[in-house]
Amino acid sequence: MRGLSTGNDDRRRSPRFSCGGLAKIVCLPSDGILLPGRIRDLSLGGCSVETVSPLACGVRTEILVRVNTSCFRAIGQVRAVRGPAGMGMQFLQLSAGGQDMLVELIRELTRQQAIATTLRVARREPDPKQWNECRAALLKESFPILGRILASQSSEESFLVVDRPSLIVDGETREIPLDLFI
Repeated sequence: MRGLSTGNDDRRRSPRFSCGGLAKIVCLPSDGILLPGRIRDLSLGGCSVETVSPLACGVRTEILVRVNTSCFRAIGQVRAVRGPAGMGMQFLQLSAGGQDMLVELIRELTRQQAIATTLRVARREPDPKQWNECRAALLKESFPILGRILASQSSEESFLVVDRPSLIVDGETREIPLDLFI
């Protein structure tokens, strides 16, 4: 069946990344009807959108894509219809700002996927010390502030409450390691 992918015949020019986001789609020329959807995956060349009623293959659209805090508009074309609720869209035209935003978003999704893959591989290793070191290194790289909590010298009951003067002891900031579960 045309438009359905078996996984072996992936003809995309750039890799796609699973992600969640929202889409607003308008057929071109505009008839004023706005079709809402959910972004399922994204690449430099297009995206997969889940909607209540997909458009036909070949239909040109204007699509507003919102993933995380990024938002951009593109002129697109429906390239595949996937079941009763999904469609694959190719980006035909983006503004320079939209292209930059898409590249940055793909860069972030690539980084997140690499971290997730590294953590999955490290989790399979039988050595818990290696797992903990790998996890700590990745967290420190991704979220430098998560690797430590600044402690106060106040009473035991309010150990999470931090006041500025208690953060500095003998001219240095105190740090306590924090182990996060992933």
